[in-house]
Amino acid sequence: MAQPNPSAAIRIGVIGAGVSGLRAASSSPPPDSQLGLPIDLGASWIHGTRGNPLVQLVEEAKATTVACGALTSICDQDGNWLDPASARRYYEEVWEILEKAMEWSRKNCETISSEARMMDFFMEEVRKRAESRGVEEYENLWLDAGLEGDNLFVASTFRPILDNLLSTVSDSVTLLLNSEVVRFESDGLGKVEVQLLNGDRVSFDSVIVTAPLGWLKRNQDAFIPPLPPRISTAISSLGFGNLDKVFIKFPTAFWDPSSPQANGSHDAGADGSPIPSFFPIESLFLCPNYAAESNPGRHVTGLVRGMPHDSEEYCQILDDVFRPYYSRLPGYNPANPGCKPSQFLSTDWQSDKFAGYGSFCNQPVGSGNCEDHQKALREGIGGGHGIWFAGEHASPPGGLGTVAGAYWSGEEVARRVAHHHGGSAEGSLS
Repeated sequence: MAQPNPSAAIRIGVIGAGVSGLRAASSSPPPDSQLGLPIDLGASWIHGTRGNPLVQLVEEAKATTVACGALTSICDQDGNWLDPASARRYYEEVWEILEKAMEWSRKNCETISSEARMMDFFMEEVRKRAESRGVEEYENLWLDAGLEGDNLFVASTFRPILDNLLSTVSDSVTLLLNSEVVRFESDGLGKVEVQLLNGDRVSFDSVIVTAPLGWLKRNQDAFIPPLPPRISTAISSLGFGNLDKVFIKFPTAFWDPSSPQANGSHDAGADGSPIPSFFPIESLFLCPNYAAESNPGRHVTGLVRGMPHDSEEYCQILDDVFRPYYSRLPGYNPANPGCKPSQFLSTDWQSDKFAGYGSFCNQPVGSGNCEDHQKALREGIGGGHGIWFAGEHASPPGGLGTVAGAYWSGEEVARRVAHHHGGSAEGSLS
């Protein structure tokens, strides 16, 4: 194994600059680091406040958040709003079952069959609610246990937090924008050559790859020599989701009775059912019997893919899909122009190669021991190869699929790389 030369400047390349990439870059002490910064959108929540490093980042960046405790707003399958007390009771019951399942998974992960499903556990506990939870491997459920405390909705978006993280990166870092990486070649002697799409080549002593799991799945052949089996198996086995979002803008906040522009009735929903006197920031719509034409079986992103966001067809399709839901908000009046959407915006990460054609890591049934898979990614390929990985897919247990997990992974990989080169990073993961 090639040993680092303490008299020479150590060059670290960080590929991608979401939360994990920025954290790795700000924690890595060697000069002459290089950082590629892709634009990354999508995250809206901070899951759990206890022990979450993002809470401090929110305070430092003066970002705006809204705390969301137990959910008290649920619209049932027939379009009727449950009373807040019942909604909270049902919501907490579901989480009691989840916590019970996570605890069982944590204690018995070595003996639980890799084919055991979360759905089966739910059917045993509460059959009527089994359909509200997707199929997930029971063996690995404990890895998905999040942090305690309220969930925070980041109303100001994550931009202030990312800007604050970027400000902590050393001035010695060279920032390369619009620089797509297509190949990583390690000589096995302590050097990694990174090839860009434009043909340029840059040499590093170590490279931290924060590309999404979906990108890694499609581009394992970008690594020369091939990734070792434990890494390639981890990439192939872990699942990658397809969460997308649709944002709807209205001229007025008609659902808020305190809004001076709201002039509709707040006594009943579209079908006459009672509704809450105030409308919380988070609500849950159960699988609707009243929107059979659009749910389930029709995927919004596929319906509008490639259409201009300001086109009449784009807006009409999305309005047809979401009108059954927003028309049940308090204060809705079809005759009130303020209740008609003025703008739609949908994401389509499933067709974005830089997002990995999807979003968020998960643990499919039959994926084996996901703890081992994530550990393999966290450990990377050290020695003379110098390839390291970071991102929510390489997070410690409890951080899977979260911004906190991406942050932790960036912090941990910076520590590993610094140790590998005989130094130390300012942050470490306890």
